[in-house]
Amino acid sequence: MEKFFLFEEPELIFQNWQDPEFEKRSIQVSVLRSDLVHPWIQGNKWYKLRHFAKKNLEGNFPGFVSVGGPYSNHLIALSYLARIAQKRAIFYVRGSSEEWIDNPAIKQMKEWGAEIRQMTRAEFRVSNFKSLVDSDPELSEFVWVPQGGTSFEMVEEIEKWAKQILNQFDFDVIVLPTATAGTISGFASYLPASKKIIGIEVIKASGYLEKELDSLLSLASKRTYNSPEWNSDYHFGGYAKKNLALSTFCTMVLEEKGFPIEPIYSGKAFFAVSDLIQKGHFEDGNKILLIHTGGVFPWNIGK
Repeated sequence: MEKFFLFEEPELIFQNWQDPEFEKRSIQVSVLRSDLVHPWIQGNKWYKLRHFAKKNLEGNFPGFVSVGGPYSNHLIALSYLARIAQKRAIFYVRGSSEEWIDNPAIKQMKEWGAEIRQMTRAEFRVSNFKSLVDSDPELSEFVWVPQGGTSFEMVEEIEKWAKQILNQFDFDVIVLPTATAGTISGFASYLPASKKIIGIEVIKASGYLEKELDSLLSLASKRTYNSPEWNSDYHFGGYAKKNLALSTFCTMVLEEKGFPIEPIYSGKAFFAVSDLIQKGHFEDGNKILLIHTGGVFPWNIGK
């Protein structure tokens, strides 16, 4: 198999986030601009999809099958990957086609050749690969990619990313948004206890992500890990929920600070870091590394 573009190690780009409130406490905030990795396969998706790309290409499977929401960063990345790899993509998307008439993400995926199948919210909550294959036996020939690309198989790839970061940048605290515990599990399994990990929960599910992380690392045979600090104060009502304060903040960060963020993942993490610093959550002089996990597209930047 020829070396596929997704298997390359992208350059890490760190940028300072300067703010008078941070300077008062001598706190240094740096942002890992993983959104710049690729226009469509951004941030953590670059690493989370590697295992599935390798499996598909080596096994010569006809395509990928996955599930997600109508604005899923994961499905955007996977549909682009399928297009480049000349594979089929069949996605079961939560909601109905009537809701997607003006949805730019759905439109983009379809333009890349993805087949979009609607799924009710009730069906979505209990969906799994077996149930999908039962409804369409053809899918058994496809590579199944779980929601968000999260599986124990991708832990090793995230560990490689964490190692690359640790070798190139000094920090005391690392902060990242999390919805499935996939990305944070790789950081937790690799980073030493001297590095504090904070997961900003972007979903409303108290205790779920902690259990999910433990399950993923157990399946990946990681017996011990650096336990993250979980923060559930910044989900703004749940996944993809936002209010005027968050929207205004995202616009301000884009226009005044130059960081393109959106309100689903990165916006909530940026908001949390700013608010926690002002509330005295971090120690004076801390070096904070904020992971920008991507997901910024023409239709959601700074909104």
